[in-house]
Amino acid sequence: MTKRMTETEIRIRIVPTHLRWPSADTNSVWRRLHECVHKMHDLARAVDVNCSCIEEKRTLGPNEIERRRTEVVQEARTKLANFGPLDVARRAVAAELNSMQSRSDLTLQDAQTKEKLTKVLKELEAGVAATERLLLERCELRDARRLQYY
Repeated sequence: MTKRMTETEIRIRIVPTHLRWPSADTNSVWRRLHECVHKMHDLARAVDVNCSCIEEKRTLGPNEIERRRTEVVQEARTKLANFGPLDVARRAVAAELNSMQSRSDLTLQDAQTKEKLTKVLKELEAGVAATERLLLERCELRDARRLQYY
């Protein structure tokens, strides 16, 4: 049986920098960015629970457990490949950046916000990859190429 993920591990491994971002209450853009992180956390928790349920079934042999865990991870990887919350966050940031760009009176604070939003998007994209790595480790599927054979 593999080791369960802890809440701390999920928060540390998947976009831990979001704790330093402006509050989700700041505006709708920041709310969408925070929601994206929370959805990644939720996906990791769901995979952890699903794998635990599979592993606890005493009637399954090791090969069947591995096959089912692989299916769970493959489904999660498919969701991550087309991660809707990331698309929503990208659109929100793009709209905010376009709005700032169209203004002629950009302040230093606007320039800093622009830079921060661009950086945060990169952190979210790295978070998707971190989520995938965490799920592969959780289910003891170190070699992602193995997934294509099931």
